[in-house]
This record gives sequence, structure tokens and C-alpha cells, in this order.
Amino acid sequence: MANTNTDKLFGGDALGAYAMRDVESVAGMLQSGSISVIWSLAELQDFFGVTGDVAEIGVHHGRLFIMLCLAMNAGERAFGVDLFGDPPGANKDDHDQFLANLARFQIQPDHFDLAVQDSRTLIQGQWPGSAGNVRMVSVDGDHRRDAVLRDLALAAASLNEGGVIIADDLFNPWYPTVTEAIYEYFWDRPGDMEPVAFIAANGPVETGAAKLLIARAGFAARYKAGLKLLNQDDLKHCDAFAGYADVPSFYFAGQPSKRPLDAATAEILADIT
Repeated sequence: MANTNTDKLFGGDALGAYAMRDVESVAGMLQSGSISVIWSLAELQDFFGVTGDVAEIGVHHGRLFIMLCLAMNAGERAFGVDLFGDPPGANKDDHDQFLANLARFQIQPDHFDLAVQDSRTLIQGQWPGSAGNVRMVSVDGDHRRDAVLRDLALAAASLNEGGVIIADDLFNPWYPTVTEAIYEYFWDRPGDMEPVAFIAANGPVETGAAKLLIARAGFAARYKAGLKLLNQDDLKHCDAFAGYADVPSFYFAGQPSKRPLDAATAEILADIT
């Protein structure tokens, strides 16, 4: 059953306003296609009753982190980790800009925890503080192969039953090690984690590359059905990936065309799931 607007920590319209307009005021590489599908993902989690905290490895100026925060329900919390330079914290300008951006959207220090450190120092099952209760976690940190594999494992260990990993820069020719790591992750059959959907890059490489949504097997089919319904105008095809069947790819030749999760689409979604 979908949450009501009053359940939303920042109000029922905050996520939509950010996705449709205000995201452009925050520097970063999150593209409109990814925004559209991740917005749908947040609505689907509300519909399926998936609650829990949100997190991101590699927050930069907060373009996606803010979106995750604005999707939160009352009682949920956001967790971020970023080096902000070498040694950690050396890039004070980026760190300060991140905090200033959050403050602009009324995201206060009591809404989030920020670890200014290398994700290699984090321990599976202990980060974030709500490990095992995270519903959305973005992996966009160190792009070296071993680092991506480590961060995927860290992210998976943080998830609850309906949680989703948002893995960045798959198939980005600037970072072939990311693609190598993601293939290796699935070749090793990571428990019950499955690929859910590709979100194609809808701009030049320097504006970001494809993302891959990953979820537990118990929710993967439901998320696929919901995303196909809400983002059907941008659905390119469904194909196998790394031994898993029917992984939809969303491609954006122009502006994304997202359908709302309203009473009519909710009825269809209830029938097909």
C-alpha cells in the first residue's frame, strides 16, 4: 500500500519538485533519465511498503544524495561517505558545498550522517549505522575494480529485504574497471542479489554514464514490472545480462517520459505483481 504524503519527511511534493526542477541547481553528473527511473523506484518502494534508510558511497556535491533524502519517510535517515580529498577532508570546498546544498533543501544535520573517510575503512555489516535496514544505496565511489567489488559487497550487506543498489558508471568507456567489476560480481553469484534494470546514459560521457539497479530476488520481479509500467515510454528492450533473464534497459533519446503512480497505474501494478 502506498504511503500518504504526510508520511514523507520533507512533504509529498518535495521529491517531484527536486526531480523536475531544483536538481539543476546542484552540480553533478546525475542525468534526467536516471532521475526519472530513480523517482519511479522511490514511488514503487512506497507502493510495496518498503521502508528503511538511504545511503550513498561517493556523495560529491549531493546531487543524488539530496534526491534520496527527499524520498525519505518520517523516522528514516540518510548515510553518506566520501573522501573529500586526500588525505580525507583535504578538499574543504567540496565538503562545505555538499553541506550547503543539503541546507538549501532543509536537510539538517539530524537527518543524515556523513563519514569523511575512505570506504575501505568501513566494515560490512557495520556501515551504515542502520546496516540491514537500508532501502536505497548508491555506489559511486572509487572506480577501480577491487574498490567497486568491495563497495558493492558493502552496499549489499547494508540492504533490507526490499533494498536496491544503484551502481554508477556501468559501460562508461572512461572507467572500464567498473564494468569489469560488475560482471565479476554477478559471475560470482552474489547470494540472492539480481540485476533489475539498466538506466542508459542520455548525454555525453562527461555528464555521466549508465546505472544498474540491483535488488534481492524476492523483489526483483516486482521492481522490473513497476519500472516497465511507469517508464514504459523509455523502455528500449529486455534482455539477459550476466546469466540473469529479462533485464529491462531504459534509453532516453529526448526528455524522459515518466508516468505517475496514480490510482489507475496502481491498479494495474497490483494486478501484475
